[in-house]
Amino acid sequence: MSIDFRQKLRLVQIVTGCATQKEMYARFKALNPQTGYDPQRAYKWLQGRSSPRDAGIYEDIARLLDLPATGEAVRTCSFAEFRAMIEARRGALAEEPVQATALGPAGWTVQPAPPPAPSPTTPPPAYLAGRYLAISRAWAPSRRGWLVVGILTISPDTGTGMTLRYEENLPDGLLVMTGALQRIGRNVLALAINAEDEMFISFSLQIPPAPALALFGIFNGAASHDLDMRPTASRILCLRADPVTPEALMELSGYIPNEPEIVRQTLLAIGISGTRVAPLSDKLRDYLNADGGLVDTPSSLIAPLIEGLYDMPRTE
Repeated sequence: MSIDFRQKLRLVQIVTGCATQKEMYARFKALNPQTGYDPQRAYKWLQGRSSPRDAGIYEDIARLLDLPATGEAVRTCSFAEFRAMIEARRGALAEEPVQATALGPAGWTVQPAPPPAPSPTTPPPAYLAGRYLAISRAWAPSRRGWLVVGILTISPDTGTGMTLRYEENLPDGLLVMTGALQRIGRNVLALAINAEDEMFISFSLQIPPAPALALFGIFNGAASHDLDMRPTASRILCLRADPVTPEALMELSGYIPNEPEIVRQTLLAIGISGTRVAPLSDKLRDYLNADGGLVDTPSSLIAPLIEGLYDMPRTE
């Protein structure tokens, strides 16, 4: 692991005068066409969530700043030592933070993280805890018209009151997102995140009467299989499935055709009685399919809007 890489990269930004990740990338690219510096990964580096595994990036930093040091020295030295290397080549740096840029907080000083948002005064009701089979419309363009079955788990947590874990068993692997569950009025809210894959889903669910046999609501995010990563929102229905083992639920998770018989078989698998399956399946599909089922931002609608905006005459 690199030592203090978050601070070092911010200092490189200040010294080079780069205001955006694209500018930083252009500087590295001009120096080394094969550079491993990636603007998308750099966002994680600046947030302290990870540091580069490619040793060549540290070599590129040393060359970019004309430092009399190897890449390994750049990686392993402390921030104070790194700053001293730069000052030896460029003179003393300002003690006060310089202007902020789009890359992060002002200067190279590590800014304290903002205080966490205060916990809601009323915690989510304890009876929400449990495992649910979550069914919604698929967001991925290649699966439009299909449904996706996920697993929603709500658990007590001593720090936040309750946590939410959402899983989808997708063709390219398991997607897992987690977040704190908060209560606002008659709804519970959660922002579930997978930091490694840079994925998120925001949940807004109504609090049902006890016992919570089902959760209804809206969730939004971006499909992992959408190259445009367009924001998308849809309805979701979560049916309690505590008696079903996590392994059995995982077998049910994934894309399924939006067809009555397939939905009925899914409901039977979580213990819904046979006499209730057919009417419940019909009502479930009506709920998910109403008004087209999805709200998203396709380029076919965005492009004419942007074109119209830029073609509008501007008044002085």
